[in-house]
Amino acid sequence: MDNSKLVENFLNFYWARPETVIWRSLDAIVLKQFEFSNPMLDIGCGDGSFSFTNFEGEVSHSFDSYKNMSNTEGFFDGKDIHDQFIGEKPQITKNPRMKIDTGIDWKENLLKKAKSLELYNKVIRHDANTTLPFEDNEFETIFSNTFYWLDDIEHIFKEAKRVCRDNGKIIVCVPDEKFKQSLIYTYFLENNQSWAKILDRGISSNIKHCYSGKKWEEIFSNLNLKIENHVNYLSENLIRFWSIGLRPYSPYMIEMANKLKPEERIDIKKRMINEISPLIQSYVEYELSLINQKNCFHAFVLTKI
Repeated sequence: MDNSKLVENFLNFYWARPETVIWRSLDAIVLKQFEFSNPMLDIGCGDGSFSFTNFEGEVSHSFDSYKNMSNTEGFFDGKDIHDQFIGEKPQITKNPRMKIDTGIDWKENLLKKAKSLELYNKVIRHDANTTLPFEDNEFETIFSNTFYWLDDIEHIFKEAKRVCRDNGKIIVCVPDEKFKQSLIYTYFLENNQSWAKILDRGISSNIKHCYSGKKWEEIFSNLNLKIENHVNYLSENLIRFWSIGLRPYSPYMIEMANKLKPEERIDIKKRMINEISPLIQSYVEYELSLINQKNCFHAFVLTKI
């Protein structure tokens, strides 16, 4: 799949948050160079839309990640408005190029959405802060882009190592210390600006592990994990843009869109995807020109020593 098609597919899911489309597209492009093999475990799979799109699955324009939201109240109090499922199932127009053996997440509604994408052979509700409910050496590939939200970073890596086969891979996306530093409201939060607190919604305090590349290397070395591959991506400017983007307006746009007649919604989405995709694609290409230039995120492929 070329990058422009990838952008279109993510925009189809996340049209109200173009800044998320940029981030997720770059995640997927970076991950293209890594090999994923089953049996695979996706830790913190959420609603499954990232892995579904990453593996080239597609849904019709009649569906997006917001169709299952009945309301968006509480957004500015930190409520996860994605944690809803009203039974809207996607029409899958292209199956992903591979299925994933197991996905785990701690939110039941997100798992219902993930299951509806027919990507996972099974999904399990589980808090990854605790011992993973799997046997030793069970999986060939462990993937996660959520480890940095968990309480004990060493614990989850130990658990991932335990359930990964000796010749398997642990593939993770984790933030650099520059990530928090680049959030435009970090400075304003420290200076008690109320607008920054409202916009932050608790995000900065919930992101628990942001380390330099050297610190991540030390963590992996202490756990007897070897770095097989590493890419540093997502510029400081992108993170500043992502800090706000359409975030303040998105709940209201979503609710308005959900009140449209289906044919009206589809027509507007098609036009939006057609006209906005070139803009996003151009910025994605710019970000790709900055790969490995002291950026805000890391993608690591790890193996057991």
